[in-house]
Amino acid sequence: MDIRSRSGNGNFPALITLFLLSACAPVPYLFLQYGKELKQIDLARVVAENPLGPGENIKITTLGQGQAVSHHVVQIRDRESPHMHKTHDGTVLMVGGRGYMMMDNRRIELAVGDIVHIPRGAVHYYVNTAAQPSIAFVVFSPPFDGKDNVPVKVP
Repeated sequence: MDIRSRSGNGNFPALITLFLLSACAPVPYLFLQYGKELKQIDLARVVAENPLGPGENIKITTLGQGQAVSHHVVQIRDRESPHMHKTHDGTVLMVGGRGYMMMDNRRIELAVGDIVHIPRGAVHYYVNTAAQPSIAFVVFSPPFDGKDNVPVKVP
């Protein structure tokens, strides 16, 4: 692991997040198979190598996709805007941080280890309540191409 000073390339927040993740709970390895290829993914390394930049609120890192699903790591510093997906179902596993998901006018408190399924058409958004960015492993079906994100106004 390459450790840089705060005046380096901006990876300091990612390193702090990595440290906090490893100190608070074990960060899981992911085993994802695409065709005949089985990928072993070190989630802590993915976060460290794809840090949320100082001016970024949300960062999505795609891990891979099969014919029916895609897998992503999502980092959220503050909150998402209310939105829905017309053609995608999503399943979210909280890996780091805490906050709440608003889904169809219901508040769902989320912490590390919690899982929430978001059916297509459900208006939702996540609000981070932790000091550090929240990190989630997200599965979309069918595979997500980033285009099916429909902004929604909530009362």
